[in-house]
Amino acid sequence: MKCPFCNTEMLHGYLNCGTAIWSERKHIISTNPDSKEKYALHLEVPMMSPHQIESDCCPKCKKLIIDTSDYENNLG
Repeated sequence: MKCPFCNTEMLHGYLNCGTAIWSERKHIISTNPDSKEKYALHLEVPMMSPHQIESDCCPKCKKLIIDTSDYENNLG
């Protein structure tokens, strides 16, 4: 995949993480979204091992691209 920002060939790999959320606001204490908040990705604590999210990383501009369509979200 080519980076949409600088056109460099991206590296395909995995984001290894536990609990995570991408939302429109900062979360200071909890990663639980409230009922009015829009979020594109919400991962709860995994039972046995961390989440492995396929993603692409640009070695030049350091951008990370994640397809969030397979994960919990409320964008529509």
